Amino acid sequence: MNMSQFNFWMPVHVHFGVGITKNMVNEIKGDHVLIVCDPFLYKCGTAQGIGNGLTGKDVYYFSEIEPNPSTTSVDKCAEYARANKITTVIGVGGGSSMDVSKVVSCLITSPGSIYDYYAGGKQVFKKRTVKLILIPTTAGTGSEVTNVGVFTNVKAGIKMPFVCGEFWADCAVIDPEMTYTLPPAVTASTGMDAFCHAIEAYWNRESLPLCDYLAIGAMKLILENIQTAYAEPNNTAARGAMIVASLTAGVAFSQTRTTGIHALSFPLTTEFGASHGLACAITLPAFTRISTEMASEKMQELAQILGFRDVNGLADGLEKLMVSLNMPVRLNQLGVKQEDLPHITRVGLGAAAQMQLTPATVNEAAIQALLESIL
Repeated sequence: MNMSQFNFWMPVHVHFGVGITKNMVNEIKGDHVLIVCDPFLYKCGTAQGIGNGLTGKDVYYFSEIEPNPSTTSVDKCAEYARANKITTVIGVGGGSSMDVSKVVSCLITSPGSIYDYYAGGKQVFKKRTVKLILIPTTAGTGSEVTNVGVFTNVKAGIKMPFVCGEFWADCAVIDPEMTYTLPPAVTASTGMDAFCHAIEAYWNRESLPLCDYLAIGAMKLILENIQTAYAEPNNTAARGAMIVASLTAGVAFSQTRTTGIHALSFPLTTEFGASHGLACAITLPAFTRISTEMASEKMQELAQILGFRDVNGLADGLEKLMVSLNMPVRLNQLGVKQEDLPHITRVGLGAAAQMQLTPATVNEAAIQALLESIL
């Protein structure tokens, strides 16, 4: 491990506690609050439960956030926020709602569309003056402690990441109660997404010592608790452990970024309808196997720390874990065919900044071979 020089920047104030989302009024800046969420969290009353605790504030809701949020939704939400002179944005939900909240909190005081700043846009956001609070309701994305948003670029027809210094939240509010009602399938997919965040931070070509320790801790927590959280949704100890693991993995990959797993997830979500967590997890065992090309000693150490004989044993164990969670482990289970692999490969390689952080050869031949191994 190289400890000669590294940088670590984590400006997000993390508040953790069971039930703390019931009264957040002291965290609010100004009097106009926008809660951003998906339709389900609005219909079931979760968003309103947070809003009802903001006594004396004018609370507005935007609940049109879809999975893999589109640039269209971002601009629509921003216009709504500007019209209501919003001073605090609260993103409630999974990565989609939190990612939209990051951009919208900037667009309130910076003119124009997301396209002016993203995917070739020439402008830079002004310093954000609107307060940004993020509340995860899944134990998986880690978005509450990263400065990354991922959006479906409607003009280009592809899912693309957006990294910006103004996306660091002012605070992340971690309340395990928010995850108690997660369905088993979502518990599985988001939990495995968090595991991907942790292992990608660990094997990353730009890994950092602090991130390695955080990543190992997150992976251990997930392996020890995900099956219990899946089988026993009301197990508060397992739920609490999973959301702490997600947070910890989020801090780890906020410094390193993700690798090939996430690069290949983009076409699997936008073109084959896989949830983000599933689209990541399905290539996890295969990437684990090839990680030994450039990180053999480090990965062998990880396998043993996690209780496996070697890296192949770890990869086999992860696949067995996914099967126990009723998750697909072959691309054909998503409807992917042999003739789709060249396109998936090209789109994945298009996210070159992420793909090149993988500790293995990641050219077209290598990635297509990886995909064929799990077809």
